[in-house]
Amino acid sequence: MRWLLLLCGALCLSGPYFSPRLIGTADALWYHHLLADAVTQFRAGVFPVYVGQSDYSFNGAVYPLRAAPYHQYLAGFLDLLSGRSLGFFALQHATIVLSFVAGAFSAYFSLLWISGARRWTAAFLALLYVTSPGVAGLFYAQDLYMSGMTLPWVPLAFAALVRTFDDPRARPGVILAAALATLWWAHSPIALWVTLIAGVSQVVRLARGKGTKARVPGAAAAAAVFCVLAAYPIVSVFLLRSPGETIVPYVMDRELLLKWVSGSFPSSIEPLDPAGPGLNHLQLGYSLWLVFAAAIALGFTRVRVLSVALLLAAAAFLLILVFPVPFLTRVLWMHFPETLVGMTLYWPMQRLYIVVAAATVVGFYRLVCDDTSFGPRILAFTQSVLGVGLLWSGYQAFILAGIAGQQGGTVAESSRYTLTENVAVQRHTYGLFARRPAYFSHGVVDPRMEARLLDLESGGVIATDYAIAPNGAPMEELRGTVDVNPGILNLAPALVLEPGRRYLLTFAFAQEDTTGVLQMNGDHFFREYGLPESGEEKAFGSGPKNEKSITVWTSLPSPETVKLRFIPTGGTRTPSDYLRFAKIRLSPLDPATLPIRVTSLIPFQAGVRSPGRALLETPRMFVPGYEATVNGARVPVLKSPEGLIMFSVPAGESRVELRFTGPVLLRAAFWGSAIGWVVALVLGSFGAFRALRGASPKTPEFV
Repeated sequence: MRWLLLLCGALCLSGPYFSPRLIGTADALWYHHLLADAVTQFRAGVFPVYVGQSDYSFNGAVYPLRAAPYHQYLAGFLDLLSGRSLGFFALQHATIVLSFVAGAFSAYFSLLWISGARRWTAAFLALLYVTSPGVAGLFYAQDLYMSGMTLPWVPLAFAALVRTFDDPRARPGVILAAALATLWWAHSPIALWVTLIAGVSQVVRLARGKGTKARVPGAAAAAAVFCVLAAYPIVSVFLLRSPGETIVPYVMDRELLLKWVSGSFPSSIEPLDPAGPGLNHLQLGYSLWLVFAAAIALGFTRVRVLSVALLLAAAAFLLILVFPVPFLTRVLWMHFPETLVGMTLYWPMQRLYIVVAAATVVGFYRLVCDDTSFGPRILAFTQSVLGVGLLWSGYQAFILAGIAGQQGGTVAESSRYTLTENVAVQRHTYGLFARRPAYFSHGVVDPRMEARLLDLESGGVIATDYAIAPNGAPMEELRGTVDVNPGILNLAPALVLEPGRRYLLTFAFAQEDTTGVLQMNGDHFFREYGLPESGEEKAFGSGPKNEKSITVWTSLPSPETVKLRFIPTGGTRTPSDYLRFAKIRLSPLDPATLPIRVTSLIPFQAGVRSPGRALLETPRMFVPGYEATVNGARVPVLKSPEGLIMFSVPAGESRVELRFTGPVLLRAAFWGSAIGWVVALVLGSFGAFRALRGASPKTPEFV
């Protein structure tokens, strides 16, 4: 019955994600593209995946692969189990459903590992943990997929922490190390805070009382296990970056962080408001506040357990960081090391509420199990209160689910996002790089058109696929008519895209300061470009330095009719001011005429026709570990002024290939961790099987 309750509760909690459509906002779409890129690479035989390579992440993105590869690898594993039959949104949502279910069961069995005496209490607490707004809201309120992947592992880490104090053997420490290592794979900022808490507790454990020397070998074994299992995500943080760049390539504005903390109060202690800001939906929730208060009271008045005292003290400390406590909160955030603040980012509630929630349920359960005054009546009352609290917490989670259900789009609309002609590589994909290249656009760009030939001496562009001759095709007027809906300008003529062809669409804008959003809509085609600049200074736009051409195509087997419209933004201009919008030319692309003919993205391969010795600038961001060949011969890989990878090519025709092999230490760390995980899973499964065979029947708990 308890298992059924946990399963039904977790499935109901994750119910909206049993859908192949986009649920969420821009961040959810960004995670979709990252997952699609990794799965596409897995399907192409690339393993391990270190950087982005496909249409969904063509720029060689290392974020979040550099700091949190768990989500992409879990999706790849689920894709393999499903026979590669699921779409990318279905795989994305499967990771969420699995995290909710695993989170509930992991919390339950972690509590039973502490003590099996209060099983219904453990079940209620496990569900309170996953339904807490600060936990469920990671997915529903903030689209935080990496953070949400930690659901099963934070309570396991804290239960193992408690067990290290109760059990002198090495096993609890080893499980603690494995849980911490998994957290580093899943989400390094949350892992950092949990590791700090675990580290302080273990120092206290080793330093207190007698038998310190006897505990050292077990602690050393646990440390060794952690170093092996967490080697890859930690090593990658140091290696997947340009030489000279800091681990966190930006300096945090701590005043802005404190502003967000202050702004989240008092809504963080009020019932959820569906119309309120999304960040305020992350909170502990009344039910866990009650459990936290009860744990504090028990710890002070009845049962004194050092491990629980450390956990609750850590939870209280983290609550100070997410509440604007006069003087104290400011002093703490202002004096933390830069790396700690940078990894936590501007919104600490996204990282810390799940840690507080797990510490609360583990600490309370440990105290309840130790309190000998908990007779049948008190226990029944406690479980009744927990049951009522669970109903309230479930209601709050239902509100979060309703908010998420209103975001995203229909299945038909969502299916457009998986088509390569609609994939806009967002600015987040350049995260953990010092800056974005001047060519970056928030709209869709064709990665096969984003390579350039640069002059050896000046570094200036001497050839680009966008600058090919238009074969004398004339430009035609793109004129507008005001739509019946206010603020919209419909543009004509429409574009007709034939399957199997790519087109170069070139604009000659009537006004350089055209300001608004250019939309392109078809049955399966959708793009948006902000004007006058859609991104950085050399991105597509109407300004004097902007690129004036984009590539359009359809990946479907039938022709696509694309209509254009313009929505002015800012200032006092109306659609009527843009009736004479631009002149356009739609020219079919002939690959034979292109100076750089990209034939593959995984790996990057191209044929190059250069007028002389030059540098080929690729669309991949520079990190150590790339290898380039020109006509089969290795050539040095360089960093361009835009932070992209470039290498020299000779005059005339040549074949080039760019492949990421990774530094030796990075590869060694990955395969060392992979082998360690295989060994750990085999030994863990064997140990669990032996424990089940030797388990004795338990006396049913009174309810």
